[in-house]
Amino acid sequence: MDEGRFYGFPVFGVPGFKFGKYHHLEEETDPDEMDREAHDYDERLLRDFAERYFPDGCGPTMDLQTCMFTNIEDNHFVIDVHPDYPQVSFASPCSGHGFKFASVVGEIMADLAETGLTRHDVSLFRLDRLTRPAWRAKLDRPAVVSDGQPPDRQETPRSFPRARDVRPFW
Repeated sequence: MDEGRFYGFPVFGVPGFKFGKYHHLEEETDPDEMDREAHDYDERLLRDFAERYFPDGCGPTMDLQTCMFTNIEDNHFVIDVHPDYPQVSFASPCSGHGFKFASVVGEIMADLAETGLTRHDVSLFRLDRLTRPAWRAKLDRPAVVSDGQPPDRQETPRSFPRARDVRPFW
């Protein structure tokens, strides 16, 4: 969407819903120096979004707060197994951003701890993407092999196998 990326979800026991905009002002700040005041322009941006996409749910603002995310360079999580100790799995879901995904990150981590497999494709969150230069990563994953055919899916590096038959706990 042209306005950027928004998120939202209902809040138990409260009429309406919570929503916000990812990287609203694209700020990088020291947590001790952050402007923690919600401003009129913040509310206007969110209200414009609500009026456009949720006109029937666009009532009065009940609360307006700032939120600070911690992020790594590519704004994604790190979920992987340790490169030297495959029995160790870890996740860094990155504070405010990760909170929204806590249930699925927890499921993934439980899968990895119990079986070393997960039904979720977490290849995007591999640790080694942060340690390899982007040009090197492209060389490591050719789009076409020498005979002109697409590479076999097995050539795509993965942190661990993806289980096709693992069912979520709910």
